[in-house]
Amino acid sequence: MINHFKNYCLFLLLLFPLGVIFAQSNVSERYALINAFEEIDEHVRDCPKEIKSHPDQLVSYLEDVAETDLEKSRALYVWLAENISYDAKSINKNKYGDNTAKGVLKSKKAVCAGYANLFELLGKQMGLDILTLGGYSKNTDDEQEWYFVDEEADHAWNVIRIDGEWKVFDATWAAGIAYDDKKGRMVFKKQYTDNWFNLSPYEAIFTHYPEDTSLMFTKSKITLEEYEKFPNVSIIAFTSGLLDAEESFQQSVNKPAIKYPVVYDMELDDFEVLQSPKTWRMKRRKKHVFEFAVSNVIDIYLYENDDLKDTFKKENEGQKFTLEYMSKEKAKVDIVIKTLEGELYTLMEYENY
Repeated sequence: MINHFKNYCLFLLLLFPLGVIFAQSNVSERYALINAFEEIDEHVRDCPKEIKSHPDQLVSYLEDVAETDLEKSRALYVWLAENISYDAKSINKNKYGDNTAKGVLKSKKAVCAGYANLFELLGKQMGLDILTLGGYSKNTDDEQEWYFVDEEADHAWNVIRIDGEWKVFDATWAAGIAYDDKKGRMVFKKQYTDNWFNLSPYEAIFTHYPEDTSLMFTKSKITLEEYEKFPNVSIIAFTSGLLDAEESFQQSVNKPAIKYPVVYDMELDDFEVLQSPKTWRMKRRKKHVFEFAVSNVIDIYLYENDDLKDTFKKENEGQKFTLEYMSKEKAKVDIVIKTLEGELYTLMEYENY
């Protein structure tokens, strides 16, 4: 049975009032940068418990391995995601705790504003040019319509100037996932992700819209009404190399009705799209080429209307998967992976039209 919605991956944090990945042009460079942070990440995760509530000592500890602005930003992003838990209990009681930076440092619990406030406080102590932004967020991949006009802002995150360019960081969404239990109460689960680290403004704008549009940092600005109509684009579409963020931004401005492939986060650490259709609708009677590089799956399949149609060819010792597809029929097309555990999950969705 195919799990078309891998729920624990698809739910992003449900965010409330007051957060790809490395903005590299080449996916291989992005993964190289991930590996370069291993020493910093290990040091951050080994932070002694006794200094975690003392900002001066904490900053000093993190600066032992972080010298550049990007390294400092990385250390703080990982520390916040690993040590601060989303305050789901307060949300359930509709009674927020202390979300000042010092309050969060003491309690180790926060909603989005608390994460952003503490990120800013520690970042400034480390000499970063950092701001906290409030605004609107699209926090699920499968929502079709959004309404923000006349509504209060629902999220907070940070921007940091790195090598002269403003980048977006969301430590809240890095920390884990939130979902409703059987009784309708929010539950938070720790589940670290790199996906919201060092985003370009064009990657971020599909999910993060700042109230102060001067802090959008895109060459052209969009209104809140335009943001409502912007297509849903998974961050994985950018981090995998399927889509170019700036190009997708301009396309979405010029053609608001454009739809992009649905891409689910299957936690494939080295998933790279070498070739694949870049819009949701594929033309019938036309050859479409799929080519992926990924190491930790057994097989990849193409399904038509939930029926197995074809299996990808494996090359490069099972780390490269290719398939040529053409059909005369209208169909819902799913790209499905078989995990190392033998489970099937939908990775991408298209429509053959």
